Amino acid sequence: MKTKQVSGAFRQSQMIRRMVITAMLGAITLLLAFTPVGMITLPPPLPAVTLVHIPVIVAALIEGPWVGVPVGLIFGLSSLIRAWGAGIVGLTLFFRNPLVSVIPRMLIPLAAWGAYAVLRRVIGRKAWGEHLSAGIAAAIGALTNTVLCLSAIVLFHGEELTTLVNNLIALGSASNGYMENAGAWLVTAVGVPNGLAELTVAAILVPMIKTAVDAVMRRGRRKIQTPASLDTVAGSMPQASDSTSADAGATEPNIATPARVDAMPSEPTMEQNTAKEPAVSPENTEESV
Repeated sequence: MKTKQVSGAFRQSQMIRRMVITAMLGAITLLLAFTPVGMITLPPPLPAVTLVHIPVIVAALIEGPWVGVPVGLIFGLSSLIRAWGAGIVGLTLFFRNPLVSVIPRMLIPLAAWGAYAVLRRVIGRKAWGEHLSAGIAAAIGALTNTVLCLSAIVLFHGEELTTLVNNLIALGSASNGYMENAGAWLVTAVGVPNGLAELTVAAILVPMIKTAVDAVMRRGRRKIQTPASLDTVAGSMPQASDSTSADAGATEPNIATPARVDAMPSEPTMEQNTAKEPAVSPENTEESV
């Protein structure tokens, strides 16, 4: 019974920790998404080089997809809101489609977490192995973001993208083959440098951030009692209460002890008075007569 109560408390604390981490990383994601810190804007029609995927990858590597996917959803929704608020500007127009802006961002933590889990088994769980696994997994997560977003643009808005590019290019300065596939060429030209930049930044920053977060979490777990120690404490509580009550009883003053009652002077009884009086003999009686 005690073990079930302890396990329930441990699961509750774990769920609360995940909720807190989700809220913290989600807030950081919103801060990066709606400030110039997280979005490096480039001239149209080039998309912005984003750093918002870094909290998503960190969430996946620390707590798995249960925290990574919600943070990725926050990233996607922030991108969707920015697309509707930015107006018709280059490739940002196509991010108004949730299949382009939201769904790929929710798949980032799944790719990063899967790669990290496999690499930890292959490389090992030593310090250098953890850093290397986190760096490679972060690079895979960033690459997933770039590939899926640009692929979704070509898949769902290929014709519109080609029309947009053709309107931006002078008709006499490009060949017919390039003009017919202008959208794909633009995605390739934009995706390769932006993807490499985001991949490199993620591979450098994520392992350092994860190392710092792991150190803080380990320090916090030392202060939290493990289920085994909780069982020990729960088992020792009745004994502690008994000993406490015994100590309390031992310290109570003894009121009206029998020794004090015996020590008090008592009144002489009738038999004692009779024994003290002198006996009257017949001789004394005759003399008195």
